[in-house]
Amino acid sequence: MTDDIIKKVYNKYLKNWFKKNYKFLITILLYILYQSNFIISFISSFGINFNKIPKHPRIFCFFLFDLVYVLILLILFKTDIKNGLKDLKKNFNNRAIISLNCWIIGCLLMTFSSILISIISKQNISANEALVRQSIKLAPLYMLFTCCLVAPIFEELVFRKSLYGLIKFKWLFIILSGLIFGLLHVLGSYNTPFDLLYVIPYGSMGCSFAYLLTKTNNITLPILIHMLHNTILVLLQIIRG
Repeated sequence: MTDDIIKKVYNKYLKNWFKKNYKFLITILLYILYQSNFIISFISSFGINFNKIPKHPRIFCFFLFDLVYVLILLILFKTDIKNGLKDLKKNFNNRAIISLNCWIIGCLLMTFSSILISIISKQNISANEALVRQSIKLAPLYMLFTCCLVAPIFEELVFRKSLYGLIKFKWLFIILSGLIFGLLHVLGSYNTPFDLLYVIPYGSMGCSFAYLLTKTNNITLPILIHMLHNTILVLLQIIRG
């Protein structure tokens, strides 16, 4: 009797839920594998010391790994992205204005909160930003690729598209999207308690991207704006040297 009830519940609810949300779950799983350097760990299990590979071949390997992840995501969400591009073409002026407004508001919140945090903590940038700048100096072309193409596609499909698919309440999604986005940008390079404050600027931009998605139901827009944002920052850093 109990087994029959469990089977009915699974067939009626869980099976349908997984069927509707499998792309979002796969995307989140891919992000976890990406952040945990799963491919590198897998290669290392065969006795290959990845750190001993010369710099340029190692960077090329990172490029290939990133490309594999992005291609999988683009295949999973090709219909959403195509529809998003069609929507952008059809309603270009409206979509451009909404997107730029969300980006500008996000930039203002990010800048203002970063200034306040730097005054409080006596440190100019977050540990994550310092790490990114160091990486840009070591491998500018690779960082241009990963920051301006890979990260926007990956992060928007995880923190915006997938979370929005799983969380049906608009403002809960926006808040959680920004909070998780901010936390994952901080915890990976956490050094001092003050670094936790940088959840606010990163989260502000994340909330802006999330709001843009709820406003337009077009995941292509936050991806493009995220690309624009990161490209400007990376190019400025490369020019500064």
